Amino acid sequence: MPATAPDPTGDPAGLVVGVDIGGTGTRFVAMDLERKILARHAVPTPARFTSGSATDFLAGQINFLVQGEPIAAIGIGASGPVDSEGIIRNPDTLPAFTGEPVVSELTTRFKTRVRIDNDAVCAALAEQRVGAAAGSASLLHITLGTGIGSCLLLDGRPLRGADGMHPEAGHITVRHAPVACYCGRDACWEQAASRQALQRAAAAVLGRDPDDRNAVADLAENATRGDAAATRMFREYGLAVAVGLGTLLAAYRPNTVILGGSAAEHLNLYREEIQSYLAGLGPWIHHARLAATHLDDFGGAIGAAHLTLANI
Repeated sequence: MPATAPDPTGDPAGLVVGVDIGGTGTRFVAMDLERKILARHAVPTPARFTSGSATDFLAGQINFLVQGEPIAAIGIGASGPVDSEGIIRNPDTLPAFTGEPVVSELTTRFKTRVRIDNDAVCAALAEQRVGAAAGSASLLHITLGTGIGSCLLLDGRPLRGADGMHPEAGHITVRHAPVACYCGRDACWEQAASRQALQRAAAAVLGRDPDDRNAVADLAENATRGDAAATRMFREYGLAVAVGLGTLLAAYRPNTVILGGSAAEHLNLYREEIQSYLAGLGPWIHHARLAATHLDDFGGAIGAAHLTLANI
């Protein structure tokens, strides 16, 4: 179950704040109790704090967002693992937040209920409630971002492990992963099919630095104009996504698959490769409806806000 600090007030009045702590950026939204988004804000995710703490950072950004309005609840999605006590355990992509008691400390500071879960759960909740899978009873959400997040929702409830933690299915083994992963696998899906992997591949085709964040968009533009090298690279990326997705479809058999994260913006350039590969797997998988997210980069923060209102 997601960790929740006790509500010290019991007072539901005010804004619901959603926070999405990703490996690259941290996003904040303020939502009213009718689920209308009133404000949003994004900043780069700190890799370390030379002064202050993770709680100081989050509290400062939340205060900037709400501008003095009362807060009814705070929901946080974080790039996992997030343990059953609500502590982030991700030294590889969230070193500044790992091991920090942000839930209990934010509860004390704001005197309101604070809830945390894996960011994949929050992204899936957003899609199931207000996004591309609204009302779906069986949803597999895949986030193609700095890493790969995945969440299976059945009747609105996420699949969890026996220890209460969220499965890290982005770290399944696949073929042809270009580099070893920090998770310990030499051939990990995250290193083959994350947005970071797409960025590295796009930069290589364009002859740019691997950290060039414009490389994917620029190569996508080339592909839409019919450039052969660009088209081939996106097809290869689609195959990398499909290989891991095929394993999850065999294991979970959902009705709907939603791809989120910034790499999903270009699904039209590699959808055919995914569908062609999956079609070859026959009855070993359930052939789910595949769609890109209808939400923008704030979908995870919106889901984190909904987390505070969900009975999961």
